[in-house]
Amino acid sequence: MRRGDWATAPEMLMAASNDGVIAVRELERLGVPESTAYRRCRDGEPWQRLGPGIAALHNGTPTWHQKMIAALLHGGDDALITGGAALRLHGMRAGPAPTRVHLLIPHSTQVRSWGIFHVERTSRMPRGVEREGLAVAPLGRAVLDEVRLMTDPRAIATVLAEPIRRRLLVPAQLLEELDAGCRKGSAAPRAVLHAIGADVWSAAEFDAKAWWLAQPDLPPARFNVSVRDLDGRQVGIVDVLVEEVGFVWEVDSVEHHFSTPDQVDHTLRRQRALRGVGLHVVSTRPSQRDDPDGTRRDVLDGLAVAAALPPPRATYVDAIPRRR
Repeated sequence: MRRGDWATAPEMLMAASNDGVIAVRELERLGVPESTAYRRCRDGEPWQRLGPGIAALHNGTPTWHQKMIAALLHGGDDALITGGAALRLHGMRAGPAPTRVHLLIPHSTQVRSWGIFHVERTSRMPRGVEREGLAVAPLGRAVLDEVRLMTDPRAIATVLAEPIRRRLLVPAQLLEELDAGCRKGSAAPRAVLHAIGADVWSAAEFDAKAWWLAQPDLPPARFNVSVRDLDGRQVGIVDVLVEEVGFVWEVDSVEHHFSTPDQVDHTLRRQRALRGVGLHVVSTRPSQRDDPDGTRRDVLDGLAVAAALPPPRATYVDAIPRRR
């Protein structure tokens, strides 16, 4: 394009961009002087700056997709999106929506973080995959890059449990990747992965298991167990089971049990079915979680009642067979 043609044919610049995002060096190649490109990114002008040497060919609010495109331009040809932004691109929905774009770049590349672009140099650069037209780290790496920056075990469990519950990853695979990578920030994810490997599928269940094991006067229990009647039909999957006395502890949540009338009805029907095969069920609702002493009394009382009842008419199977 000859110098000046872009002014009379702006659609040519748009065609050369990616969703309206373009590097200033590319604009120069198309005939837009560098000084003109930056001048048009000032307040009140028709373009805007999305990063060092990166422009959006409009002055409206940039979309999240445009910000991720800009991040990849900032990171260079070999950059990959990882962490929370990559998890959304992989179709994961657990955890908070990302507010920054976490990038992986080869260790030899000299690019620094800028604004919402968090740049991490690595000597273990994975092979990228394409999601929504963007270069993204594979799911396992993206998950671990996200949780290594987190400290709350419950939040870590929220992120780790989703791809495992959906059978997209297995705990052993993630532990292997964790062992191969940077040790910084790996202790908490490792502990959560061992719990998930023992059939804990959610943050609430992680809390429940940790709480149960911390009580010295509670009996051994199984976690995430499929209950079946004597004809082999599944009655339900329970959070905590004390098989010896036929006691079930259910850890309810607003999101999965009480957010809609249908969920409330399903929860009640499920608990009736469990009681129908002779199990004694105690459920802890969200409002009770802040009263650990009260929860402990409820559980101990429930265990005493279960011990006095006839044996349940049920069999039990791990909800997800452990993979070795």
